[in-house]
Amino acid sequence: MRFNISLIASSVIGLIANRVEAGFCRALAMSGGGSNGAWEAGVLWGFAHSAHPEDFFYDVVTGVSAGAINTAGIAGFAPEDVVAASEFLSDTWNTLTND
Repeated sequence: MRFNISLIASSVIGLIANRVEAGFCRALAMSGGGSNGAWEAGVLWGFAHSAHPEDFFYDVVTGVSAGAINTAGIAGFAPEDVVAASEFLSDTWNTLTND
């Protein structure tokens, strides 16, 4: 199965443009760096379990290296499910082992 990159890009750009017209667009950007992925999961968990998790809903999510793994992990969750997404990431990183 081949993906049409221009079709995907135009869809993403359209989504972002709609959010910008609404007055805001929130992005969740995760960096790389091996074990930093676990740290990022913990930060997201802390944000999601704060007094107002809706303050941390995101419109766009992106990541590189370990951040891309986290991005893939939360891709199946709606932005308003940030608590469930953060718990999934946190539980996943917490149960990984390293020889």
